[in-house]
Amino acid sequence: MRGIDLNKPITYQYASMRYFSPGERHITRFCMHDVLLMVFDGVLRFSEDNTEYEVHAGEYHIQKHNTYQTGYVVSDSPKYLFVHFHGSWQDDGPVLPFRGTFDSARLKDHMEDLDLLSHTNSSLLSKTAKFLALLELLIQKDSVPTLADQIAQYIQMEDLQTVSLEKTCHYFNFSKNHIINTLKKQYGVTPVEYIHRVKIERAKYLLEVTSDSTEHIASECGFNDYSHFYKVFTRTTGVSPTVFRKSKQSAHTIQ
Repeated sequence: MRGIDLNKPITYQYASMRYFSPGERHITRFCMHDVLLMVFDGVLRFSEDNTEYEVHAGEYHIQKHNTYQTGYVVSDSPKYLFVHFHGSWQDDGPVLPFRGTFDSARLKDHMEDLDLLSHTNSSLLSKTAKFLALLELLIQKDSVPTLADQIAQYIQMEDLQTVSLEKTCHYFNFSKNHIINTLKKQYGVTPVEYIHRVKIERAKYLLEVTSDSTEHIASECGFNDYSHFYKVFTRTTGVSPTVFRKSKQSAHTIQ
């Protein structure tokens, strides 16, 4: 199948998470970069040189450089990571196919890490290394999920109002220390930190696509204390919820 030649250089450009508003279409453009799209919620629809595609949650698609892309129909509020890069295309041999599936629970943290890294002053080398590691995980998508992957998936699927370390331990029938050490070893964060990460991602989405008050969004995302939500949100994103919302509302669509 046609895809990115794994024996040729792959050059990272930039990356970011993208959340569509209801009724939004893919941007119309002539794109000079290759673009990796990894959808973890909703459905992204677009055409590429008049060929129509749909990318569902748990699927990835690589848009080819120097193609004309447009939103031929409204997408279903997709949430995804996009990565602009340059690669060589090949029809056979060792390639990453231009379309495929991935385990969003297993790779979501890696996607978020690349998103965060891309918005810092970190070196291009660091960003490229993180991107290439993500591609390697896409290639290895058929490997058996680890216990840490299962814990991460459980947290993502649980009700944000009630998810907790205690419930996670009960669900897997392991001690707190075992759950904490297992997740931290693979993901670099504790279960409580991971729960906060999931909640803040949901809060960012609601801040961008709704007009709900920040207090209401905090409650919706499982924070009973607004000051705690404010502290966690600011520590995670670097800005306050209000500043984040204003920046998203005034930003121009780039993808």
